[in-house]
Amino acid sequence: MSHRRANDQRPASTVAFRSRNALTVAEDSFRLLTSGPGPLTVDGRVIGQGLPQQPIDLNTLRDLLLERSASSDLKDQVWCELIRRARTGEPSWVVGCVGMAMPGLKSIAARIIRSSPSHLADDIVSELLTEFVAQVARIDTSRPHIAARLMFWARKGALRARGRETRHVPCGPRELPDRAAAANSDPVLLLLDAARQGVISPATAELIIATRLDGTSVQEYAQVQGVPAKSLYKQRHAAETLLVAAVQDGRISADSAVPPGM
Repeated sequence: MSHRRANDQRPASTVAFRSRNALTVAEDSFRLLTSGPGPLTVDGRVIGQGLPQQPIDLNTLRDLLLERSASSDLKDQVWCELIRRARTGEPSWVVGCVGMAMPGLKSIAARIIRSSPSHLADDIVSELLTEFVAQVARIDTSRPHIAARLMFWARKGALRARGRETRHVPCGPRELPDRAAAANSDPVLLLLDAARQGVISPATAELIIATRLDGTSVQEYAQVQGVPAKSLYKQRHAAETLLVAAVQDGRISADSAVPPGM
């Protein structure tokens, strides 16, 4: 992390996020556990689902799960095995679970940090990881979309850390950003501003953030919430229609901040 090139043009917020200790330590630990002699592996013959019929180190396995061709069944089978091993009490497998989820955890943390006071970044990342690990110990692996549900709870933990200072964000109107801030910031702030003004509900803002910005599918979100996906599609479509109308009539100002697909 300290070997930043002189011509590195990454945004300052991204560099700051990458330097946060909790995720950095977890990622470094995962790298050590998945390289060199005796890396953490799972047996592709046990998982099946088209995996190579041999031991697969977790770093390679993570790449396989990130491929577009990776099915939901494959992901669930892998996560069932990872969680089973983590629940034996072996700390290395807990780290393995965190490392396998790292791309998603980083994405969630970066999104929440960008729309939060900078001094809360460490707390947000710590709470994100704490909640993720807690859910590894208790999540129901007999239900589908295990990884998505783990990410959902991790995100709740990160938002809880932010909420200790900002109170009811994203639900507390007095703590939500004003229109000027929302107009010139990222899509999350636009949605929070829309909720503050009553254009959409806080719950619907959360739905749009998760499914439009954080990469969670509506089907996965519906599984976590225990509601039909069809109703969430309708809810999201109605809310996005209201958002477009609010932008057009000037109640909220958003030029480049409107989420893609709206």
